[in-house]
Amino acid sequence: MRPLKLTMQAFGSYGEETTVDFAKPDQNLFLITGDTGAGKTTIFDAIVFALYGEASSSANKKEGILLQSQYTDYGREPFVELVFSEGDGEIYTVRRTPRHLKPITRGADKGTGKTREVSGSVSLTMPDGTEYPSKETDGKLREIVGLTKNQFMQVAMIAQGEFMELLRAKSDVKKEIFRKLFNTGLYQDIVNELAERKREKERDLGVLKTQCQTETGRVKIPEDYERRNEIEELTDQMQKGDLSRAGEFMEELGALIETLKKEERRADSEYKIASGARDEKRDALTDAGNLEKLYRKLEEAEKTLKDCEDRAEEIREKEKLAEELSGAFEIQKKYQWMRETSDDTDKIRRSLKESRALLPGLRDKEKKALKDMGEARKILEQEQERFSRISERTDAAVQLFAKIQEAEKKAESCRQLFHDAKEEESAAKKKQEELKAREEDWKEEEKNLADAPGRLAAGEAKSREAQILMREMDAFREASQTAETHRKAAEKSQEKYLAARDSYEEARDRYEKMRLLFLDAQAGLLARTLEKGKPCPVCGSLEHPSPCGWEERYGDISEEKLDECGRQKEELQKKQEELAAEAKADLSLAQAKEEDCREKWSRLLEKTREMIPGLPDNADREQTEAALCRWALSAEEEKRECQKEAGLLEKLRKDLRKLEEKKKEQEDILSSAGDAARKAERELAAAEAELKSLSDSAEFSSREEAQRQKQEAESGKDRAREAYKKAEKEAEELKEKTRETETRIAGYLEDLPGMEEKLAEKTAEYQAEMTGRGLEESRWRLLTETYREESVERLREETGSYRSSRKAAADLRDSMREAIGNRKTPDREKLEREAEQAEERLEAAERARTMIRTLRKDNEEVYQSLQPRMEERRQAVSEHGRLDALYRMVSGNVSGSRMDLETYVQRYYLERILRAANRRFREMSAGQFELRMYDLKKAGEGKNRGLDLMVYSNVTGKEREVRTLSGGESFMAALSLALGMADQIRQSSAAIHLDMMFIDEGFGSLDEHSRNQAVKILLRMAEGSRLIGIISHVTELKQEIEDQLIVTKDETGSHVRWQIS
Repeated sequence: MRPLKLTMQAFGSYGEETTVDFAKPDQNLFLITGDTGAGKTTIFDAIVFALYGEASSSANKKEGILLQSQYTDYGREPFVELVFSEGDGEIYTVRRTPRHLKPITRGADKGTGKTREVSGSVSLTMPDGTEYPSKETDGKLREIVGLTKNQFMQVAMIAQGEFMELLRAKSDVKKEIFRKLFNTGLYQDIVNELAERKREKERDLGVLKTQCQTETGRVKIPEDYERRNEIEELTDQMQKGDLSRAGEFMEELGALIETLKKEERRADSEYKIASGARDEKRDALTDAGNLEKLYRKLEEAEKTLKDCEDRAEEIREKEKLAEELSGAFEIQKKYQWMRETSDDTDKIRRSLKESRALLPGLRDKEKKALKDMGEARKILEQEQERFSRISERTDAAVQLFAKIQEAEKKAESCRQLFHDAKEEESAAKKKQEELKAREEDWKEEEKNLADAPGRLAAGEAKSREAQILMREMDAFREASQTAETHRKAAEKSQEKYLAARDSYEEARDRYEKMRLLFLDAQAGLLARTLEKGKPCPVCGSLEHPSPCGWEERYGDISEEKLDECGRQKEELQKKQEELAAEAKADLSLAQAKEEDCREKWSRLLEKTREMIPGLPDNADREQTEAALCRWALSAEEEKRECQKEAGLLEKLRKDLRKLEEKKKEQEDILSSAGDAARKAERELAAAEAELKSLSDSAEFSSREEAQRQKQEAESGKDRAREAYKKAEKEAEELKEKTRETETRIAGYLEDLPGMEEKLAEKTAEYQAEMTGRGLEESRWRLLTETYREESVERLREETGSYRSSRKAAADLRDSMREAIGNRKTPDREKLEREAEQAEERLEAAERARTMIRTLRKDNEEVYQSLQPRMEERRQAVSEHGRLDALYRMVSGNVSGSRMDLETYVQRYYLERILRAANRRFREMSAGQFELRMYDLKKAGEGKNRGLDLMVYSNVTGKEREVRTLSGGESFMAALSLALGMADQIRQSSAAIHLDMMFIDEGFGSLDEHSRNQAVKILLRMAEGSRLIGIISHVTELKQEIEDQLIVTKDETGSHVRWQIS
C-alpha cells in the first residue's frame, strides 16, 4: 500500500480543501516541516482516518465531531479522500466523512444559526471504477491493507514519543502490545482455559465433598449396635471434611446394613405371629357383634307387629272413606262438564239474538257513509285544480326573487372586493416604506460586525491552545496518579520484603538451635537402641553398664523434624530473595514514573507561562492549575462570544438578501393591488344595473307573499284530501262490521243444534255416574266440600304403608328366628378385652419391624449414594492433579520459572525483531551498542522478565538496562526497535505490501553524527519503493533532506506546499 494523493477539507486544522500529492517528490525520503501545532501530524491522522475511521495517536483517539475543523463554518462538509496503490499498481480511492455538525436549512430553525448532527459515511472506488458496497467498505479496506489499525500504527507510523515507551516498557506491557501485533492471544487463551478447567474441577471436588458430608450425616446407628463407637468416629471424621478414611467408613457402613437385615428378618417373623393372633380375636368379636344385631332386629320386628294389630280397625275405616271420596270426586267432574256445556249453549243463544237486532242499523249507516264519501271526492278535485293554478304563478315568482337575491349578493361582493382592493393597495405602500427603513438599519449593523470572522478565528485558535493545555494537564494528573500508585506499590513490596526477611531470620535461628540440639541428642538416641547381649554400634561392646540418658530438653526431636525445619528455612530464604528483586524493580519503576511526572509538569508549566504571562514565578501546582482553568474558561467564553457575533453577522447577511427579495415582491404586490381595485369598481357598476332590472319585473310584492298564497292553496287541498280519506275509511269500516255481523249470525245458527245435543249427553252421563257410585247429590256435595281431592291418595298411601310394614315385620321376625337358632347372647366385654390385648401386641411388633426397616433403608440409601460419588471423587482428584501441574507450568506459576507460555512464544518474535533492529542500532551507534533479551535462564526467576530488554556495550562487554541510555541513545534504540518491528510484521504477513512510513519527531535529541547515520539508514530504506516521511521541525534536517512538504498555519487554518530540490 502506497499513498498517491491525500485531499482534506474541514478536517482538523485544515479548513479549506487541501491536497497533498505524494508523487511530487523526486526521491522517496522527504521531510514534513513546520512550526509546532501547524498541522504536520494531522496529515498522517487523515491517512489513518481514511483507512480506519479514527485518528492515529493512541493518546488522542479523536473521532466524529472532534475531527471537524474550527477554521471554517459548519456549511462546509468535512471529508478526507485518499488515493493509494496496492500490489501491482491497482489504484483505489477511499473517501470518508466524519460525524459532523451542519446548519439547519429547513423548518422553524432555518436561518437561526442552529445546527444538527449528521452521521458519517465512507465510500471505496475499486480499480475498475465501481463503488464497493458502503456497509462492507471497512472490512474490504482491512483486507486490502492487510493490517489492523494497531499493526498499521507500528509499521507505518512511528508516532511522537510512543515508540520510546515500547523500548522501556516492562515485559507485561510488551506482552499486551505483541499480543495485538502477532496474534499470540491464543496461548493466553490456552492458559485461561486450563485455569478454568482447573477451577471447574475444584468446584466439582467441592461439590462432591459437600455431597459426601451431607450423605454421611444421614447415617443412623442403633443404640445397641456393638461397633457403634467405631462407626461414629468415622462418621464424625467424614462430616468434618476429612475423607482420608472413606474406605473404612464404607466397610463399617456395609457391616451395619447386614446386621440390620438380620434383625429385620427376625422382626418380620414376630410380626406375622402377632398378626395371626390379632385376626383370630378380631373375628370372634365380629361374630359376637353380628349375633347381638340379630337379637335387636328380632325385638324390633315383634314390636312392629304388635303396633299393627292395634291399628287394624282404624285402617279399615280409612279404606272405606277413600272409596267414597274417589266416587264423589268423579261425580263432581261429570257435573262440572255438564254445567260448562249448558253455559256455552246459553251464551250462543244470547249472541244470536243480539246480532239479529244490530244488523238493520248497520246497513243504514253504511248507505249514508257511501254518500258522504262521494261528496268529499268532488271537493278534493276542486281544491287540487285550484292549487295547480296558484302553484304555477308562485313558482315563477320564487325563481325571479332568487335571481334578485343572487344579484344583490353579487353587488355586495363587488362592493367588498372594491373596498378590500383599496385597503390592500394602501397596506402595500406602507409595507414598502417599512422595508426600506429596515434595510437601512440592518446595513448599519452589518458594518459594525464586519470584523467578527477575524476575531472568531483568533478566538478558536486560543480555545484550541487551551484545550491542548488542558489535555496535557489531564495527562499530567494521570501520570501523577500513576506515579503515586507505583510509589505505594514499591512501599508495599518493601514491606513484604522486610516481613519475609524477618520470617527468614527467625526460621534460620530456629533451624540452628534445632540442629545443635539434634547433635547433642544423638548419644541418647543411640542408647535407646541398645539391647543386652548385642554389640554397641559405636564401641562394639556387648555390655552396656552406663548408657547415656535421655534429657527432657530433647523432647520429641528427630531427623525428620530437623529436615522439615531446614526445608522451611530454604523456602523462606527463596521467598526473601524473590521479594527483594521485586521490591527493587518496583522502586525503579516508581522512580521512573516520578521522573516522567516531573518532566510532564516542567513542560506544562513552561507552556502555561507562555500562554499566561501574568503567572507568578513562584506559583505552585494548585495556583497553576487554577490559573490555567480560568484562562481556558476565558478562552472558551471569548470563542463563544465570537461565534455568537459571527453567527449574528451571517444571519444578518442572509436577512438582507431575503429583504431585497421581499422588496421586489412588495413592488409586484402593489402593482397587482391597483389593477384589482380598478377591476372591482367596473364589476360593481354592472351588478347594480342587473339588480334594478330584475326588481322592476316582479308580479308579487315579495317572495314571502308568493309563498303565502301557495301555502294557503296547498292547505285547502290537504284539508279536502283528509276529509275524503276520513269518509272513505268510515264507509269501509261500516261495510266490514255489517259483513262480520251477518257471518256471526250464520255461525250461531249452525252451532246451536250441536251444542243442545251435547248438553243432553253430559246430563245423562252425570245421572249415570251418581247411580253407579250409589251416592246422592247431597252426599257427594258434602264429601267434596269437606275433603280435598288429594285426601284420596293420602288415605290410600297410609293404608298401603300399613299393610307393607306389617308384612315386612312378619318376614323379619321369621328370618331372625331362623338365623339365631339355638345361640345365646355373647359376653362382649370379655371378647373386647382379648381383642384389644392382641392389637397392642401386634402394634408393638409393627413398630419394632418399621424402626429396623427404616434404619436399614436409610443406611442403604446412604451407601448406594456414596459409592458412585467416592469413585467419581477418586477420578476427579487424579484429573485435578494433572490439570494443576500443567496450568502452573504454562502460566509461569512454578517456583524459579515465572515465564508463561505466551511470553515464551513472543520471545521468538522479539528475537527476530532485535536481529533486524540491531543491524540499524549498531550502525547508528558506530558499532557501540546492540539490544539483547533478558537471559532466558534468569527471565523466570522472581517475576516474569521474558520480554525485558538489555543494552550490550561492545566497548565494556557488559549489559545494562535500556533506561540507563541517554536521550539520543534512547532515540536511536527506539527507532531501530520500531523499524525492526515493522520488518517483522511485514514478514509475518507475506501478502502485505506496505510501501510507506512516517516518523514523527525525535531527531532533536541526536548529535550530528548520529543524526547523519539515522538519515543514511532511512535513505537506504527509501531506495526501493517505500515512501518515508519525517515529521520534524529540526533545522539541520532541512539541509540534509532536500524534498520538503512545508506546513503553515494562519487564521484560516493549515496550508501545505512542496519545496522540491
